[in-house]
Amino acid sequence: MFAAYMVLSFACSAYLLTLKYRASTGRLKLQTRYILIAFTIPIALGLATNLIIPLFLKTSIFGKYGPLFTLFIVGLIGHAIIRHRLMDIRVVIKRSVVYLAAFTLAGLILVASLVASNLILHDEHRTPLREIVLALAVAVFFSPLKGHIQRTFDRYLYREPYDYQRTIREASRALGDTIELPRLLSYLSGLVVRTLKCEGVAIYLLEHDEARFDLAITGTDGKFPDHLSLSSALVARIVRARETVFHDDIVDGPTALDGRELRAEFSRLGAEVVVPLVEEEQVIGLLCLGAKRSGDPYFSDDADLLTTLANQSAVAIRNAQTHQRVVQVNEELQKILSTIKSGVIAVGAKGKIALFNRAAEQLTGLPARTARGQSVEDLPLPLARLIIGTVHDGQSRSQEEFALPDAAGQLVPLVCSTSPLLNPQGATVGAVAVLADLSRLKELEQEKRRAERLASLEAIASGMVHEIRNPLVAIKTFSQLLPVRFHDEEFRDTFSRVADREIRRIDGLLTRFRTLASASSQPMELMDVSGPLQDTLETLRPQLEEHRIHLRRVADGTPRPILGNVSQLEQLF
Repeated sequence: MFAAYMVLSFACSAYLLTLKYRASTGRLKLQTRYILIAFTIPIALGLATNLIIPLFLKTSIFGKYGPLFTLFIVGLIGHAIIRHRLMDIRVVIKRSVVYLAAFTLAGLILVASLVASNLILHDEHRTPLREIVLALAVAVFFSPLKGHIQRTFDRYLYREPYDYQRTIREASRALGDTIELPRLLSYLSGLVVRTLKCEGVAIYLLEHDEARFDLAITGTDGKFPDHLSLSSALVARIVRARETVFHDDIVDGPTALDGRELRAEFSRLGAEVVVPLVEEEQVIGLLCLGAKRSGDPYFSDDADLLTTLANQSAVAIRNAQTHQRVVQVNEELQKILSTIKSGVIAVGAKGKIALFNRAAEQLTGLPARTARGQSVEDLPLPLARLIIGTVHDGQSRSQEEFALPDAAGQLVPLVCSTSPLLNPQGATVGAVAVLADLSRLKELEQEKRRAERLASLEAIASGMVHEIRNPLVAIKTFSQLLPVRFHDEEFRDTFSRVADREIRRIDGLLTRFRTLASASSQPMELMDVSGPLQDTLETLRPQLEEHRIHLRRVADGTPRPILGNVSQLEQLF
């Protein structure tokens, strides 16, 4: 019955551990595996040598080997504690050993003191009092003795121990004192190397445009790749879980390929620990650590320290990145503003000039160095009025023209547009003004007007030539017919009338050309339209007769009054 009870108990325990192993993941699964192996194999061998063989073979010759299997349990559990953080080694080993050593040493001191006192003092009646005094003295020195033993033990077991609280406190102060990203990363990597004595450390930062983590800084002798892709198995797991991953915690997943891929990623990276830098639930960077130079594993205190440093550093790094981007944007903006030809002036809510580029300096004549930080009222009056008005009412001003004197005292035409600067709540916090020099534009306008005037003169001259030629043709025609028809009195009267009218017409055209009077400026009056038409036909009569063209008037002679200009109608007809 006892044998059956022991076998069933062992089988039940192994079954429960197996279920726990299958249900667990990550480091817990690895720890459960070691516990399962450490208990099942030695206990199975112990049951065989000390229970099964004596029960069935009636001999206890192998019973002496049973206790030796406990060494396998101790060794495997110790390996799991040291390498895979099964339990806090500082609780399991350090405190127990320290207290044991301190208690033993204190006891030895007490015993030695009692023996020495008995050899020196033989007063038996005062022995209890003497023992009490010696015990109190040993108790007083027990705490300093324990601290000294603990420090000695730490130096031996953990090489150079670090003060967790002081390290975190100093890191917080240092991370808060700097805003420059290179200095911050350099301090963080140096702190990790000095504290944990690792062979290599690297910090990767997320590049959103490239969809990868780029190596930002590396320390000591570790050789880390320049880039880590977001598609790699290790990076994908860290980004998804947002928790620290240790190389020795990697166990096989549902497929054997899972564990092999992660271990291969760790080997390619050359790291033992990868800590995510999480800010606002987003992994913005990775802190990769190589193995410790002492060969020791990373303990639970190391994991806590790295997690705390990563959380504090993530916020500092995000602030430093934001500051760096602001500085870069400001530098790019200054480069752009220094190259454009338009003047740009920005004024804050307090009326102080915050931005004053080189073009604004040239257009206003104010030095940029002295203008920045000055009141907007120190600007030229027309410009200051526009900016102050925009700050007060929040309304934009567009294409406002005015003139300012240049260094030579000549007025330079300028055009200015202003816009209000709004905060996220929509309130006006300042204004920006853009100035442009209109000198070239004004010159182009003058050239355009000059060209238009020349074109008008050319058109007028061409029209004048045409208008003068028509009367001259009529006079020429009449003068050619005059020798032949000189005795025709009607012809002489017509010639005299036409010649006088056409000469007056030419004189009127020349007068208009001299004054450059436009047609719209000539007076309009009530007139008979048949008069200019009859004069035109009379002028063209010699030419019509020359071509044997006869015109017959069919009008009844009734006046046709209209509002017009006689000379313009004659020119038109």
